[in-house]
Amino acid sequence: MNKFFFVESKFVVLLLVLLFFFSSCVTNKDFEYFRTSKDVSKAKLNTNKYLLQVGDLISVQISTVTNQQHDFFNKEQTSNSNLMVQNPYLYGYLIKEGGFLDLPSLGKIKSEGFTLRELENIIRQIAISYFEKPIVKLNIINFEISVLGAVNNPGNYMVVNPEANVLYALSLANYMTEFGNLKKIKILRNDNDANRIFYVDLTDIKTLNNPNFMLQPNDVIYVPQLNKRFYSFSSLPNLISMSISAITLYLLINNN
Repeated sequence: MNKFFFVESKFVVLLLVLLFFFSSCVTNKDFEYFRTSKDVSKAKLNTNKYLLQVGDLISVQISTVTNQQHDFFNKEQTSNSNLMVQNPYLYGYLIKEGGFLDLPSLGKIKSEGFTLRELENIIRQIAISYFEKPIVKLNIINFEISVLGAVNNPGNYMVVNPEANVLYALSLANYMTEFGNLKKIKILRNDNDANRIFYVDLTDIKTLNNPNFMLQPNDVIYVPQLNKRFYSFSSLPNLISMSISAITLYLLINNN
């Protein structure tokens, strides 16, 4: 009776160890983006365009066949590029209170609330009075974000494309570590002088339609760690190998 009880006790202990072990595993499913059994082709990516705001710093370039008598807009082509990176305010034009850009020769131009492409068209129409067949190119040069937490390269990053999303932010940080939590990506955002926090679930296909999925200037993207972070399996053979090891351990205990 005592021997039977001893064997049963060892079995219960091993069973508890196995349950703890497998409940603490991180499998490939924990790294799967936008899990769905439905037709993914029906999911639509949020196409909201970034609307310019007060405080955005705009690089303005105007290309034309006209002799450059009013060439105030291509300074970064002849200036020290390192200096421009260190102090972009010397070379960009700020959208000031009231929502206007104040451009040399062209004057004040309402800019807040437009996309970059829309503002390019507006400036092009005004520039026709000064240049022959002008081509206008605009960029935001103070669109910076921070990516922190369980990512491989946390830090601050400049965003070139103002229509980028959270996945793009993660790519800048060389993606998440093996213990990053896809379900609770936290976004800290300053919205009209008020700090707000949003959560994004990258396993949910509906996230593609979430407006908070798109980046805003000065966003802080924080990737928390999974609660289950003791073991990580990159493939099914690894999981099988660990299972065989656990069974072998049980048999050895029983034989003793």
